[in-house]
Amino acid sequence: MTGKIVKTIGLGLALAAGLLLLIAAAIVLLVDPNDFRDDITEAVQAATGRELVIEGDLELSLFPWLGLSLGEARLGNAPSFVKAGGDKDFARVAKVDIRAKLLPLLQQRLVMKTVHLRGMRVNLQRAADGRNNWDDLLGAPQDDGTRAQAPRESEAPSPGPSLVLAIGGLDISDAQLVWDDRQAGQRIELKRLSLQTGPIAPGSPMDIKLDAQLTVAQPALQTPLALRGRVTAHLPAQTFRLDNLDLALELQGAALPVSPLALHLTGNMSADLASQQAQISQLQLQALGLTLDARARVQLADSQAGGNVSLASFSPRELASRLGIALPETADKNVLNQASANLVFTVSPDAIQLSDIELRVDDSQLNGVLVVEDFSRQALRFDLALDDIDADRYLPPASTIPPPEPAAATAAGVQLPLDLLRGLDIKGDLRLGKLKVAKARVTDVRLGLSARRGVVRLSPLQAKLYQGNFRGNVFLDVRGKTPKISVDEKLQSVHVGPLLQDILGKDNVSGVADISANVTAAGANPDDVIQSLNGTARFSFVDGAVKGVNLGQLIRDAYAKLKKQPAPPKAVKQTDFAELSGSVSIRNGVVHNQDLRASSPALRVAGKGKVDLPRQRIDYLLNTSIVETDQGQGGLDLSELKALTIPIKITGSFENPKLKLDLAPLLKAKAKTRLQKEKARVKSKAKQKLEKKKDEARKKLEDKLQNKLKGLFR
Repeated sequence: MTGKIVKTIGLGLALAAGLLLLIAAAIVLLVDPNDFRDDITEAVQAATGRELVIEGDLELSLFPWLGLSLGEARLGNAPSFVKAGGDKDFARVAKVDIRAKLLPLLQQRLVMKTVHLRGMRVNLQRAADGRNNWDDLLGAPQDDGTRAQAPRESEAPSPGPSLVLAIGGLDISDAQLVWDDRQAGQRIELKRLSLQTGPIAPGSPMDIKLDAQLTVAQPALQTPLALRGRVTAHLPAQTFRLDNLDLALELQGAALPVSPLALHLTGNMSADLASQQAQISQLQLQALGLTLDARARVQLADSQAGGNVSLASFSPRELASRLGIALPETADKNVLNQASANLVFTVSPDAIQLSDIELRVDDSQLNGVLVVEDFSRQALRFDLALDDIDADRYLPPASTIPPPEPAAATAAGVQLPLDLLRGLDIKGDLRLGKLKVAKARVTDVRLGLSARRGVVRLSPLQAKLYQGNFRGNVFLDVRGKTPKISVDEKLQSVHVGPLLQDILGKDNVSGVADISANVTAAGANPDDVIQSLNGTARFSFVDGAVKGVNLGQLIRDAYAKLKKQPAPPKAVKQTDFAELSGSVSIRNGVVHNQDLRASSPALRVAGKGKVDLPRQRIDYLLNTSIVETDQGQGGLDLSELKALTIPIKITGSFENPKLKLDLAPLLKAKAKTRLQKEKARVKSKAKQKLEKKKDEARKKLEDKLQNKLKGLFR
């Protein structure tokens, strides 16, 4: 009995299926879908307010696939958008071919063949007044202020059984997509677009292959575009993945640093719309011989992202060559041959932070943190440390450095960038372990920088150099029309000789120096700054020498000439001192000194005068005294000059100073010596005469006494 029932039911289902097939065949054979063309266009007009024009034929097919073929058709833009100056057509298609299996539909499964679209054109536009040509399709306000009405909840169709969708793929050929922004003056086109996909099923991976020609109007760029990947979309969970992304571009355009410019991007991306998060992993960008690796996590709700970026080792010189950039010649031709970078980033719509920075260039590595707190204010914060750098390697070779221009020309050509300085919002610290610049070597450098609202401070400034220390503060105020500058600096226990030897190649002054200065100035160019220079300074040197001049030798040469004696043997052009000290006051660029003191075993020197910085002139007097009379430096006895003060005048320009020995004290000393000798000679002669007379008188007396004695004994 049961078997008969089953057979009866099966026969009934077969008869029903056969009947349905007969009905479907009758529809296909007896019904012409083109008869419903007007009904379809009227329905679209009623639903969207847009004109649908079906110019090609509609075709139906039945078994084993239920198919629909659509010839050329086009969908217009909203009439209000066309009146505003927009194009007439929104989209156009030359051919659409859709096929679905009939029997699976009875099981609530939509199994489709590959959907073919040929000659599709989509034209997205924004008018000059800001409106676009798709808002009305999304229920945006119409010209009369109304919105496209969605069905009310009570009118919404009740949910039916869920439909399982399976599509064999999507094949789009000879397509074109246009974005025409007439408000911004931008136009982007994807021409000759083709898109092929693998089977499409919810939650299953789908391979995609897209090729197109991309053209951008501003800036003028064009490139072939090839995109490959695998997409997985799970609509109920709102999760999406793009794996094995492979995007290749070959950009061409006059705005590019090099054309054509090949770009190759690979990686994986995923998005979870429910949690508003996205991830990018194993992202790699290759261009110009560079390889950039990155990964990131994006918070979609508030547009925040974080991750890390690494730039593989590359040659900056080779990169510059590819870009057609001629790098300046460097003293060391081996620099800029290796660089790499790693960092962690956090970015939001108004800020970015770069942390764990590891930037290596040649033999130097920079580490630290760099933050832009506010893009609108360009508020920059940093804490950076550079381990070791020889800056001289990156400077031009000495043979290529042009001779210095006249000071006036140089001053006239340099101006402080006042607008830039007033707009700065910077606070940070830069530390350098070792620095070589201008051949000078310093260590433990620290530079603190703050700039806000037109006030710039360099504080602290500190470094260790040549067994001593440097500390300073610089203050720059550009809030007013005329910038104001103040400098407070100190050098302590610095060995000046080795410092000058490294910088100048000769140590004109040696000794251990303590120097302090506190000066102010005003002006936007060097000339104004020098003319407005005011302040004080102090200096002291111990156990040193001034090379290039030997004060003792100058005196000996002049003294030998006065005595008409042969010039003494040449001595080293150097004036040794046990201590040299003094202070200066600066008034409107003129440096005044009244208390120079220098002492050595043989000499005592006192100096006073002025140095006119704006005019670059010197007017200075050195008063030199001989305190020791041994032959010492120069090999000539100066006992006759002991305790005399001998002036030495220094005048002329910075470039050509002149030293003049004042011979008046020497002449006086010579006259005094002659007078003393004449007095001694006269005195000696008088003494000799007196002695002679005494001898004669004594002899006469003796003769008289002798004669008298002889008379007594006769």
